[in-house]
Amino acid sequence: MKDAIVDGYVMCDDGRSSVLMDYRMEDISYGTRRRYADIMIDRGFKIVFGSPANKDLLISLLECLIPECRIADIRFLDKEVPGFTMQDKKTIFDLNCRAPDGKTFVVEMQLGQQTYFCDRALFYSTYPIREQLLSSGEGSGDGPARGYRLNPVYVVSIVNFCLPHESASVLREGLVSSYSLRSDRGNELMTDALHFVYFELARLSYGREEWHRCRTLLEKLAFAFRYISYLEDRPLEFSEALFQRLFTAAELAGMSPAERKIYDKDMTTALDIIAQKDFAREEGLRKGRKEGREEGLNKGREVGRSERDRELARRMLDLGYSAEAVITVTGLSREDVETLHGSGVGRDEPGGTENI
Repeated sequence: MKDAIVDGYVMCDDGRSSVLMDYRMEDISYGTRRRYADIMIDRGFKIVFGSPANKDLLISLLECLIPECRIADIRFLDKEVPGFTMQDKKTIFDLNCRAPDGKTFVVEMQLGQQTYFCDRALFYSTYPIREQLLSSGEGSGDGPARGYRLNPVYVVSIVNFCLPHESASVLREGLVSSYSLRSDRGNELMTDALHFVYFELARLSYGREEWHRCRTLLEKLAFAFRYISYLEDRPLEFSEALFQRLFTAAELAGMSPAERKIYDKDMTTALDIIAQKDFAREEGLRKGRKEGREEGLNKGREVGRSERDRELARRMLDLGYSAEAVITVTGLSREDVETLHGSGVGRDEPGGTENI
């Protein structure tokens, strides 16, 4: 029997569809079978925010995350940035763009938490800084033509986890943390050349059925990032122009066939990663249970041996053996043997001879 095609996907003989119908798709926001794309997945994010046709949407996103910025226009730069030497590998940004006033924005989507994530962001910032110095010095052999004056660089990280903070007071509306180079005392700005912005999506406490609880633009934006692929329509509460554009840009039906093919491939790749993590977690649990059983058996053996030695010591003391003999035979410490003796074990009846 030939496989049937339903909604563009292969259906197996028993009625099950391809891997895209895996039950775990209901627990993670992979939007291949829904109206809207998952904009936290690489391809969905780049289609919605990285397309020149949607640059107004990216500008709105950046101005929401960086309120002090007003961006008249934006130009997408090459995402592949060469290394510092010929031997260094290239770095590929999710989005790399520049405003007419010279501000550079490196925008990254990160789902999984990493060790030293902020150090990673700092490392990324060195590329656009170096690029400014190199480009300004072209044609001269004396270094940068304008000296070392730098236009601001913003590294914007949209992360689906919580960064550690000493105090919740550093967070704007409980969702955005931002940093610049300032003095240890007095908050004096050293230079306006470097900024880091973290949109911590996991700090949104609302579930995917609680869009009505979102009050601020930031809360709505975080909700859209996390749950847009679950929604059938744009909530009426999300009436701002930003969300009208966002929901339109995220519609799967609006993707070109080439974009949809790549998007669907990203979904199955992501599902493979989930399956690998599931296997690793189960293996870890299985190994942990095995090690726990072995540890329990070993501990039981140790307790059993200890109790056996103590029982032997009691009997030897009752038979009148000296403490030294008991210690030699059982391996117990003198303190343990004295404790047994002090509890009345190893003493003859009144008038008898003490063993210790």
